[in-house]
Amino acid sequence: MATAASQSWVLGILILLSVLQVVHASWWYLGVASSYQFLAYEVRQSDKILDDACASLQFLQPQQREICNHDVKLLEVISSGAAMGIEECQHQFRDRRWNCTTYNNTSVFGPVLHIKSRETAYIYAISSAGIMYSVTRACAKGELDKCGCDNKVRRLQEERGFQWGGCSDNIRYGARFSKDFVDSVETKQKDHGSMNLWNNGAGRKTIKDQIDIQCKCHGVSGDCSVRICWRKMRNFREIGAALKAKFDGASLVRFDKRRGRLKRVSGKQKRPTRKDLVYLADSPDFCEYNLKYGSLGTRGRQCNKTSYGLDGCTLMCCGRGYQTLVSEEVEDCDCKFYWCCKVVCKKCTNVMEKHYCN
Repeated sequence: MATAASQSWVLGILILLSVLQVVHASWWYLGVASSYQFLAYEVRQSDKILDDACASLQFLQPQQREICNHDVKLLEVISSGAAMGIEECQHQFRDRRWNCTTYNNTSVFGPVLHIKSRETAYIYAISSAGIMYSVTRACAKGELDKCGCDNKVRRLQEERGFQWGGCSDNIRYGARFSKDFVDSVETKQKDHGSMNLWNNGAGRKTIKDQIDIQCKCHGVSGDCSVRICWRKMRNFREIGAALKAKFDGASLVRFDKRRGRLKRVSGKQKRPTRKDLVYLADSPDFCEYNLKYGSLGTRGRQCNKTSYGLDGCTLMCCGRGYQTLVSEEVEDCDCKFYWCCKVVCKKCTNVMEKHYCN
């Protein structure tokens, strides 16, 4: 059990966090506040803190706080999922003008969310996927009380010469939890709510499409007379990359107020499926610093001199040019092992060039 001092400290953190609200407070904050890792650990240690832990987090919506309180370990699992989404977004866009900027407040992604652009679409999709992935993984590890492996898959007809067994990832439970938790803050009758719900669903469907069948052989002398197989999610990096491809091919849509749903802008346009990302407004260029759009600009960003892509100096620097800094790095090279027992290396000097946007 946690000591009285540690309980008081965590309760103090909870009180502090409860007043860190802004107008656009969001559950994403669980993924960027480092104190939550310690908080989640302490919550598991103290029944006294558990009773009010999620209820004290005012940036969660009432339904989210209720869901969070269902299991002592959910706070940590949700925090992990939120952090996965943020980290993956920043990895996938590290070479773009907009590099998934985050802010140390409870809005997390800042003003870019007001634009209803491709960037917002990706944020919602990867975040929804992050929660689904984290919960599904926790189920398979036996870390949550209300879920486990997906045993329903064993009822499926055997195919391709294998038997279902092992611990299949319970993506149905993970998807349902993500839908209940993430979608609960959206209103389908509004344009942005309808867009966010669509992209939340696209994130979850992308995980379902990225399921692999893994097998293990059983039999005498390893002859693989019996193969036992189970379903497993792919690495989250692959999920992020698949959604990044959908970002580049996202569909511009409009909101039909009369019918309360999203529609194609033009009949000539390809009809987006529920697996695609959709957006309502074009993106700014993110070249210059602009707080209104949540843009930090690209001045000072490192670029690739030899690339003709979006990470290249021509596009990244928006035509402003770039500076080149030359440095020397000394490292071990041509190492040889001498019996016994030492390694002798030469020192090599490498000249490094790095390019930064004006």
